[in-house]
Amino acid sequence: MVQPDPDSAPPSLQNTGSVEGVMAGGGTVPLRLPAGALNYLDRDQYISNMEVLAYYPSIKLKMFGDEHSCMWAKGKRRLIAFQGGWVDITDPLNATVIEEKNLSTFQSCVYNSKLKKWLRITAHQMPLTPGTPEFPRGKYHPQYADRAIKDEGFRGIRVYDVTNPENPQLLSEFETGRTGHGVHLSFYDGGQYAYLACGWDDQLRMESTERVFSNGLMIVDMSDPCNVREVSRWWVPGQRLDEQECYQSTYPFAGDQCSWTGNRTPCIVPVRVEDGGTVGFGGWGHFGMYVHDLSDIRNPKVYGKVSHPLEAFGAIPYHHVVPVTPDPDRYPKLQNLIIGVPEALEADCREPFHTAYVIDVKDLTQPRIIGLFPRPMPHPDAPYKDFAMARGRFSSRVMQNWIAPGKSRPDVVALSYLNAGLRLFDISDPTEPKEVAYFVPPRNGQIEDYMSWRRGTTEAVFIEWDRNLIWQSTHAGLYCLSAPFIGKPHLEPMAVTQWSVPHVNTGWNE
Repeated sequence: MVQPDPDSAPPSLQNTGSVEGVMAGGGTVPLRLPAGALNYLDRDQYISNMEVLAYYPSIKLKMFGDEHSCMWAKGKRRLIAFQGGWVDITDPLNATVIEEKNLSTFQSCVYNSKLKKWLRITAHQMPLTPGTPEFPRGKYHPQYADRAIKDEGFRGIRVYDVTNPENPQLLSEFETGRTGHGVHLSFYDGGQYAYLACGWDDQLRMESTERVFSNGLMIVDMSDPCNVREVSRWWVPGQRLDEQECYQSTYPFAGDQCSWTGNRTPCIVPVRVEDGGTVGFGGWGHFGMYVHDLSDIRNPKVYGKVSHPLEAFGAIPYHHVVPVTPDPDRYPKLQNLIIGVPEALEADCREPFHTAYVIDVKDLTQPRIIGLFPRPMPHPDAPYKDFAMARGRFSSRVMQNWIAPGKSRPDVVALSYLNAGLRLFDISDPTEPKEVAYFVPPRNGQIEDYMSWRRGTTEAVFIEWDRNLIWQSTHAGLYCLSAPFIGKPHLEPMAVTQWSVPHVNTGWNE
């Protein structure tokens, strides 16, 4: 491996162990880097118990990284959602892009069996603030807040009919408010209701720079996708700005301007409310994971919650949560489990490491963490002993999508780990998850680019369970991988015969 000349790096990165940052109110302070941090980006790749089947350097993430996270299917044709269109993965060795510029990122794509249409919901929010050495990500600055509030962009969701993916039809726009955060993500399974992580006005608290106001939970009626209607909303006690006393007295992270205090992803509802379901699971950042009581959809309540052991120290302890798909016959130990996934916020690991964890929700009123995922470690040939030294963000970020083609494996968890690449885990013993495979792609970009997500990190993962293919989304391109642990890959075009969630996408093949 050829390493760059350390003398060619910017002065702030030449083995000083720090970069300079300007904090709120003025004043320059050093931001310490971890001991042994590289002053360059490692351009090598590292792999264990996996195989790269295809690599598409031109299909790279343009922003953060939830783009390749849901699928459209008909016959043998398969498309995964992409910012600005689709990626046709029918032939995984010859993937192609279908550009549809109106189809933005952060989306749900699902078949509505009553309408007999594929629908794609896109989320729209206030612009995020940049991260620079002068204004580090995760630090609050009034000018950022003012700029975000005054932005006149659309905040809400757009609903498209994508039954013909080459000709999407806009069905409706639903605005959640003009001064709040807007919609970050949505969960929609093709039924009557959609669940939005959104800020409907400027009343919900967020103390970090990039998102001045935070998200609550809004539930909307999707019976008529041309006329989306609000059903209810819920927020954490103390989350409103006029609930300052409750916030200060209740939460140990109050005043921490690095904390994500709000709904990162909307609740996932394993059984539809209209089918008798009453439970949703939502990741609320530092507030914890909430088990939502949806028995009265117009008045959501809470069964219980679980906090994180490091809830007072940076990052997003509950970035999102994903139910383990039940299979009581083959995996009796893997019932009533949720995977909690945190996310690092700070560039260059200036916060404690947060790993993913297994949560037991058999008692909805008292969910509890029963297992921690092991800390990923570098390949022996890597020029660093810990990923905290590799620059960029280091933590879990996104688990494989809950809705995917084929019969899912409850014992398999695939997680993107940002600068640590893609990691594959065996959770057959949920109290002791074991890493079984990984792939760390070469890092692209420039070390001078302070924004950590622009440094070639792995953001998202999508598994085709029926073809045993793993799709890894990075800022350096899209990878198709296989792993012996999940089975022999099938590279030929194949019609979807079932989905990981049986009640979802019913009738897709009509």
